[in-house]
This record gives sequence, C-alpha cells and structure tokens, in this order.
Amino acid sequence: MGFRDWFVPNVAKLKNRKDVERLIRALNYRKDSGIRESATQALGEIGDAKAVEPLIQVLRDEDDDVRYHAARAIVKIGDARAVDLLIRALGDENGDVQVQAAKILGEIGDARAVDPLIQALRDENEDVRYHAGDSLGELGDARAVDPLIQALADKAASVRAGAADSLAEMGNARAIEPLMQVLREDDTGNVRDRAAWALVKIGDPRAVGPLIQVLTDDDTRNVRDQAAWALGKIGDARAVDPLIQALRDGDKNVRIQAAKALGEIGDAKAVDPLNQAVKDENGWVRMHMGTALRECQEKRR
Repeated sequence: MGFRDWFVPNVAKLKNRKDVERLIRALNYRKDSGIRESATQALGEIGDAKAVEPLIQVLRDEDDDVRYHAARAIVKIGDARAVDLLIRALGDENGDVQVQAAKILGEIGDARAVDPLIQALRDENEDVRYHAGDSLGELGDARAVDPLIQALADKAASVRAGAADSLAEMGNARAIEPLMQVLREDDTGNVRDRAAWALVKIGDPRAVGPLIQVLTDDDTRNVRDQAAWALGKIGDARAVDPLIQALRDGDKNVRIQAAKALGEIGDAKAVDPLNQAVKDENGWVRMHMGTALRECQEKRR
C-alpha cells in the first residue's frame, strides 16, 4: 500500500510545519480532491520553489478546482525556474496543461516567455492559441505585435477576437490598418466589436480617417454602426460632420450610434441636426436622438 492508500494528510498541520515534502505527496491523494486542492493552496502560500514542478504536474488533474488552485500556486511562487518548466509545458500532450501554462506565463510576466508564446499562436489547439495571444497582450512586448496581427486572420473567431484585445492592450499603431481590415471584412460580429474597441484603445489619430471612410461607405452597412461607436469614443472633431450625415442613414442602428457619438463629442454643430432627427420615424431612434441632443446642449452651457 502506498501513501495515498493508508495515510489521510492533515493539510493544515503540514502547512503550519511548512512540510513541503509531505504537501507535495498530498497532491497525489486520489481519494479526496479537496485534500489535493488544499495542498496546492498551502504550497502556494509557503512559496517553496521545490513545489513548482509537482504543481505543474497537477495541471493535468481531473478536477477543475484542483487545476485552478495549482495554477494560482505557481503564480504565487513565481520562481524563475517555473518559467522554464511552464515553457516546456506549452508543448505538453495534454491540452489542459498547455492552456494553463499559457495563462500562467502571462501572469508571471517574464520576457523569456514571449517567443514560446508566439510559437504557441500556431498550436493546433484553439484554446492554446487564444490564451497564448491573451498572455502576449499582458506581457506587452513589441515582438508580439506582428504575430498578433497575423492572428487576426486565425480560423477561430475566439482567437481573432483575443488577438484584437491583445493589440488593444499593446497600443501599437502598426495594428490600425489590420484592425480596420477586420472591422470591414470579418464575418463575426464579436470580432468586429473587438476590433472597433481596439481602435478606440489605441486612440491614434490615424484611426479616425479610416473609420470615417467605413462610416460613409455603402458597402459596409453591417459595420457602419461600429465605426460610429468608435468615432464617438475617440472623440475627434473631424468625425462630427460625417456623424451628422449618418443621422440620415437608412440603417436605424447606424443612426442610433451616430447620435450617441455626437452626444459624447458634444460639438455645437450637432445641435440643429439632432433637433431635426428627433422627428425620426422610429421611436427607439427618437429616444436616442433626444438623449444626444440634451447632452450636446448641456456641453454648450
């Protein structure tokens, strides 16, 4: 009989004694996932680097909570050796281990992880690609900008959306045109939404012109409302006249977002057009026109 068969670990006592060896052994106690979970938490609080490799093995545990707390413990310990072990785990045969390794590397924040995470953007597992991209956004290293731009064309919508979010966090203006292409051409609404938000977060004046072009292009009916929203968030005065024109757009969603944007920008030129647009045939549109009109009037005072 082995340890796991006859000895029920008292994790609280082992933690108080800082008995790392026995806590590591408790990670293999198969009869009770609660004991395994408590052991991971205790090892994270003690912070001994000897626990890192065993905790990485726990990332393949069948219990979600045990895996989660093992990951938290590895982040808490934060030992430099953990980075090398986690980089190795990116190539593990177990997809759950790969995903957790990608997540943890972003949280630890060590630059050695950048190139392996870039490589993981090409992994066959969609979840691995998504979390690799997310962690690259957290790390914020300029080496990741071009690979993340390439990930905007990934076959999986979740990866494309995540790449847009990471580019937003990095704020590099090189991403503006690729994000504009996503806004114009991607067939998934959530991805287009994330691209629009990324353009807002980057906040570079160079995004305004392309967004205005999308707003006024008849071939981009399904994204003109997103362009209007983004222009309102950026708040550049160059967008006021195109947004006023969009108050007469044939799509009610475009009219609503144009009104909201004008309300956020608060330019006096928008007052009279909004006053006219309050007569819109659609009641929902009229409500938003009225709200935007009041916002503009208040900002004039």
